[in-house]
Amino acid sequence: MQMKWIVGWLILMSGIGLTGCGNASKNQSSSQKASVMEPADIESLDSSMITDVGALETVNNSQEGLYRMKNSTTVEPGLATKIVKPTQNGIVYTFHLRKNLKWSNGDPLTANDFVYAWRRTVTPATKAPDSYMYLPIKNAAAIEKGKLSPTKLGVTAINATTFRVELARVTPYFKYLCASVPFLPQNPKVVQKYGKAYGTAADKTVYDGPFIVRGWSPSVSNWTLKRNPNYWDKKAVKLKTVQFSTVKSPQTALSLYQSGKLDNITLAGQQAAHEKNNKGYISYSHGETDYIAYNFRNRALRNLNIRRAISLTINRQSLVNNVLKNGSKAPTGLVPEEIAQNPANGKDFASDTKSQTAVAYNPQLAKKLWQRGLSQLHLKKLSLNLVCYDVDSFRNSAEFIQSSAEKNLKGLSIHINVEPKVQAITKMQSKKGYDLGFTNWIASYPELNEFFQLLNTGNANNAGNYSNKQYDTYYDRANGVDSLNAKKRYQDFQKAELIAMKDQAILAVNQGQMARLNNPELKGVSYAAASGISLKNAYKVSK
Repeated sequence: MQMKWIVGWLILMSGIGLTGCGNASKNQSSSQKASVMEPADIESLDSSMITDVGALETVNNSQEGLYRMKNSTTVEPGLATKIVKPTQNGIVYTFHLRKNLKWSNGDPLTANDFVYAWRRTVTPATKAPDSYMYLPIKNAAAIEKGKLSPTKLGVTAINATTFRVELARVTPYFKYLCASVPFLPQNPKVVQKYGKAYGTAADKTVYDGPFIVRGWSPSVSNWTLKRNPNYWDKKAVKLKTVQFSTVKSPQTALSLYQSGKLDNITLAGQQAAHEKNNKGYISYSHGETDYIAYNFRNRALRNLNIRRAISLTINRQSLVNNVLKNGSKAPTGLVPEEIAQNPANGKDFASDTKSQTAVAYNPQLAKKLWQRGLSQLHLKKLSLNLVCYDVDSFRNSAEFIQSSAEKNLKGLSIHINVEPKVQAITKMQSKKGYDLGFTNWIASYPELNEFFQLLNTGNANNAGNYSNKQYDTYYDRANGVDSLNAKKRYQDFQKAELIAMKDQAILAVNQGQMARLNNPELKGVSYAAASGISLKNAYKVSK
């Protein structure tokens, strides 16, 4: 990671997140209540199983790990007393926990709660979608393959307040993992009490963060965060309650904001353009790629000409300019901007490695490739089912893609199935029940591996079931023999990107941008890429 990248993001995020931080205003509101929008349903509060941003926002405000994300690039101590410098040539981390830590139910929180949680997440039977993030830890790879017991994972509770981690290799981004949801501690007694029901409702887990969740279950659209009296830094938490509400309609959300019923909302499409001059307007890049996964279990979609033809009908620049209108950018490939830079010349990976043909708009070539593909498949027409989140930006993009592809490719019909996000994600993880899966990925931390794991053979997040041995070889090298050599590792990822784009492994749709409105009376709010909104230091001021 390059300093230029860090500085750029810190300038951006400090402008967004530090407003009102430091000494809280003297005219604080006595009520200290806030209301926040979630644009989609959330699936779980089990930190081993979470993949959606909405759940991350709730969990990151109610749970805490060794570190916290201060913003998109900076970690700060959480339950650990300080940021740890590794020993033994960079592979051993010894964390000292704060004294007298407690869960919200009063149970002591100890180093063993990290050992238990990390072993549980990496255990194959858990089927944790982000277990791949554990691969840098000693023996994690063998455990995931069922070759070793989870007790062999390189984690040890030296005593109640000392937690030791041994890595399989030097991992420069390990500090970000320590601030990520899959690496949160878990209370063994509570997990074992609820079993498969753990995390399926607010009262089926316990909390160690700034707030406690009340009233959430998958069937409700409103839930509450209440200040956690057992949180180690409770004096810093000013808000007494935060009301989260699932509002899937951007227009409804805007109306609720304008009427004072919501303090923080996300904007979609033309809203962002219309609200740019609003005092509460915020826009920031958050490391997102929106893409369509071709389901490679579909015989027709295994045909490269068919995949390329569909992609070539999409005018991505028109999509971001005329449909999304929220600052999103046309993509250059799998990886969005501001994730990594070339260690040799400082160029951004997205522009340094772009494959123009993979994201080009060329309807005439598309028609030729389409007919060639149909001929190879002995078909005259093709019907495809596209599953899509029930979020306006995805629905609108899906309809644009449907219209463009059907207009230019004779015999193609695309049926859009708009489904709740949780249901759509579950379907894509199963690789069944769809042909085209419209999804997205938002980096949990600034690291190329976050995106390249999406196309690694067998990865739970590989929605299209794509597999290419050459791609896997470069992916493995980047995370293995070349992990200590920044230049070689970067080149491995470049080669993997070019392979995937030549294969048309995915249909990259756009690089996402987040636009929000935040009530100017709600101060101290911060944001961190996939973690979303952070309210630990937030407070309300009087009008």
